[in-house]
Amino acid sequence: MTADRGRLRFLIRAFTDFIGIAAPFKTYDIPTKRDGKRILIFNWRDQRHTHAGGAEVYVQELAKRWVKEGSHVTLFCGSDGGDAPRHEQVDGINVIRRGGHYFVYLWAFMYYSVRFRGKFDLIVDCHNGIPFFTPLFTRLPVICVVHHIHQEVFKRHLPQPFAAFACFLEGTVMPRAYKYSQYVTVSESTKHEMEDMGMTSQKGIDIVYNGVDLENLRPAKKAEKPLIVFLGRLQAYKSIDVLIHAFSDVIKQQPDAKLVIAGGGEAEHSLRDLVHELHLDTSISFAGKVSEQEKRNLFQRAWLMVNPSMKEGWGITTIEANACATPVIGSDVPGLRDSIVNGKTGELVPYGNIDTLATHIKEYLDDEPRRIETESSAYTWSQKFKWEHSAHKLYELISKESLPVKPNSKSQGEPA
Repeated sequence: MTADRGRLRFLIRAFTDFIGIAAPFKTYDIPTKRDGKRILIFNWRDQRHTHAGGAEVYVQELAKRWVKEGSHVTLFCGSDGGDAPRHEQVDGINVIRRGGHYFVYLWAFMYYSVRFRGKFDLIVDCHNGIPFFTPLFTRLPVICVVHHIHQEVFKRHLPQPFAAFACFLEGTVMPRAYKYSQYVTVSESTKHEMEDMGMTSQKGIDIVYNGVDLENLRPAKKAEKPLIVFLGRLQAYKSIDVLIHAFSDVIKQQPDAKLVIAGGGEAEHSLRDLVHELHLDTSISFAGKVSEQEKRNLFQRAWLMVNPSMKEGWGITTIEANACATPVIGSDVPGLRDSIVNGKTGELVPYGNIDTLATHIKEYLDDEPRRIETESSAYTWSQKFKWEHSAHKLYELISKESLPVKPNSKSQGEPA
């Protein structure tokens, strides 16, 4: 019965999305006159999505600053089928939600072809494993934002033949489709990965780092007893099970230590089962998806944050924790080896090595002078990363790439 209702909801939503192609966007009409650029962003999700992560934060933080500077920004993204409206304005950004996990790509093409063509100056196409392949259906300049390469993630966590198909799209089709587009990524190591797999273009690859909210995130009093935090999406590739196993060794030496796992995702049930299986229910708690204030409180009280992920684009939560004077131990993988200054703001450990991770955590908890010194270094490092700097740098690329404004022309953008 539940499955039947789910299919019915899907069909109703798909029909509504189809009808919406012809329905007017009354409230958030796309302007024909503006001071800044008219920017169309395609992203898999937005910040209100159940499984939103760092990629969605990146888009939101940069886009809302472009709006403040006078640009019009429309974000086209998928829906999680929840309570978020199909169309709303968030921080001045025109957010349009259509389709779900896979159908968002189809609707992006259809809505662009029918509704958006000729109304924008440039497209920001966000790669979240699979991009929207916008160069195949638009003549507008395209900036492709790549957070990290997903080849290993696909191979480990997708069943065949889907893994092979996803690897083919990212590794073979994508480099050809974006051959003449501007690439942007968020870390030096991801840039090297892109170059190694031939994901380059005539316009090159620029790095625009993630920022953090330094006004909101600041140090405060630490918890009296050892507190370790993981904060992020609960997905298989995040390898939170590695941290749980390592923590089971940590509490043998530090029985008062606590681990808080904050965030939501598909792996939550299996992680809860693992905690119960290892008899760690009194030492490990799940906080769910937390608010910005709750996140700040966790980072401020934590002695340490741990990110055991097999892959990150950068790791925004790394710098957010640092801004609260909380060091980070993370996997020595692309992204994290950029955001963690090994030996200064935290430690890098071999990916998946439970014993080594446990040893580093225990050493850190035991050594108070080192802990205080690392907290200070982490805070200093975090002050280099401001969203204003990132927004300005990417907007410079947008201004360089986008079509010139023609004030005397009735029709701007590409031909309909």
